[in-house]
Amino acid sequence: MKKSISIIGSGPSAIFLAAFLDLEKYDVTIYEKNKTAGRKFLVAGKGGFNLTHSESLEKFTEKYTPTNFLKESITNFTNQNFRDCLLKIGIPTYIGSSKRVYPKEGIKPIEVLNTILKYLENKGVQLKFSHCFSTWDIENNIIINDKQIKSDFTVFALGGASWKVTGSDGNWLDVFQSKGIKTVPFEASNCAFKINWESEFLKKMKENHLKILRFIVIQKNKRVK
Repeated sequence: MKKSISIIGSGPSAIFLAAFLDLEKYDVTIYEKNKTAGRKFLVAGKGGFNLTHSESLEKFTEKYTPTNFLKESITNFTNQNFRDCLLKIGIPTYIGSSKRVYPKEGIKPIEVLNTILKYLENKGVQLKFSHCFSTWDIENNIIINDKQIKSDFTVFALGGASWKVTGSDGNWLDVFQSKGIKTVPFEASNCAFKINWESEFLKKMKENHLKILRFIVIQKNKRVK
């Protein structure tokens, strides 16, 4: 008899997990609180939509802190393996001048997402939208839309707190803490600078990508490049 797996969330980590699970052994259901899947995935795609990087695994794994955090996972499923899998389902990729990997020119983020979702559908994964996880019952079954969901395994792929408009609001952290689950507070992973550009410059450069920039920051009488 098949065991059941519930995946909470439908971002990249959720849909790729579902893509690699053996549907002959498991019944897999993805529960998403939004009306559609991958909203943050699509928003991120507006900034260039690089899928991975083509550099060597030795350098690739050094991008993470601590460096051994994802080393085993990346070694067992490399950036080239990822590109090969995308190609098999109809998403060819290419390496750009920055060594980043992009979908073949002309392929939009929504096409990539829909191709992956179609693959999951054909595989037998169930996707249920407008299904919001709220807590657990006394038997530790998950509660979704105020209803008990019994699963042999539950995987939480809830995202961070970086983009509320897409559903990544981080509200689940309080739910986990109330359950007594140890968590680590969210921290910003990138930094922004506000510069008062001239209006004509902004008009000219609006929606264009800025590449190969060099900044000099003056801090406490020290020049930092």
